[in-house]
Amino acid sequence: MSLSTHHGASPALVPAGLRFLIAALWAFLIFRGTGIVYDLLPAHNLIPGVLYGILGSALLGAGFFFFVRVLDGVEMPPMLSLSLPLDRTALRQWAGGTALGVVFILADAVAIAVFGELRLHLHLNRAALLRAFLGAAMLLGGALMEELAFRGYPFQKLAESFGTLWAVLLLAALFGAVHLANPGSAGWRSCAFFNTLAVGILFALARIRSGSLWLPFGMHFGWNLCQGIFFGLPVSGLTQFASVVTTRTHGPALLTGGLYGPEASATCSLVLLAALPITWLCTASRRMQHRPEKH
Repeated sequence: MSLSTHHGASPALVPAGLRFLIAALWAFLIFRGTGIVYDLLPAHNLIPGVLYGILGSALLGAGFFFFVRVLDGVEMPPMLSLSLPLDRTALRQWAGGTALGVVFILADAVAIAVFGELRLHLHLNRAALLRAFLGAAMLLGGALMEELAFRGYPFQKLAESFGTLWAVLLLAALFGAVHLANPGSAGWRSCAFFNTLAVGILFALARIRSGSLWLPFGMHFGWNLCQGIFFGLPVSGLTQFASVVTTRTHGPALLTGGLYGPEASATCSLVLLAALPITWLCTASRRMQHRPEKH
C-alpha cells in the first residue's frame, strides 16, 4: 500500500531524502522549542502540558502541510495532507486503535497482577476527576504530536527515499532514543529502550496497514491512557497522570518495569510480540483501511 495520497502531484523539485531532513529539523525545533517553554512552567500543573500538545501538534501540522504544498508540489486539503482524512473510516480507525491500545496495556497489567502484585487505590473527588480529564487531554495531544513526527510526513519522505522497511526501523529506533531521557530509563541496552522501539514498529505497522495516522494515533492514546489514567502507572517514566487511580506494584523489575513503568517489563515484550499479528489481522478488512484515491 502506498504511504501517500497525492492528488494531482507534480514532480517534486527537492529530493525525498532532503525533504525528510527538512521535516525532521522542523520536528526537532518544535519539540525542542515547546519543550523548553514547558520545562519553565510548574510541573504539578497539567494545563501547560495540554497546551504543549495542542500547540506542538498545530505547529507540526502547519509545517508539514506547507512542505506538502511547496516541497512536494501537491494540493490537497490540510487534514488529508497530514494523513488524517476526515471520514467515517477515520472514526472507526481511531476508536478501534484506542481500544487496541487499552487491551494491550490491560494484558500487561493482568500479567503483573497474576505473577506479582498490583494494588489499585481509587480517589473519587472533583479535583481527581479534573486532573484525570486534563491528563487525558495531555496524553491525547502528546500522542498526536508524536504520531505526526514519527509516522507522518517525515516517515513518508524517508520511505520514499530509502524504502518502507528502513523508514520503519530508523524512525522506531529514533522513537526509542528520544525516550532515553525520561525518568527510569536505564539506557539504550535496557528493556525500556527496546520495548519503546518495538512500540514504534507496532505503530508504524498500524500506519502502513491502515493507510492513515488515525489507527496508530488511537493506539498510542489508548496505550498511554490505560497506563496513566486507568491504572495510574508511569507512562514511559512520567508519573503525573495518576489521579483517580493510583497503583502500587510489587515484583521484579522485569515484571513491573520499575520506575519506567510497564513499557520496561519483559511482559510488555511478550504483549508486543502478540500485538503485531493482532494489529495485522485487525487491519485486514477494507473497512479499516484508507485507500489512496486514483486519478
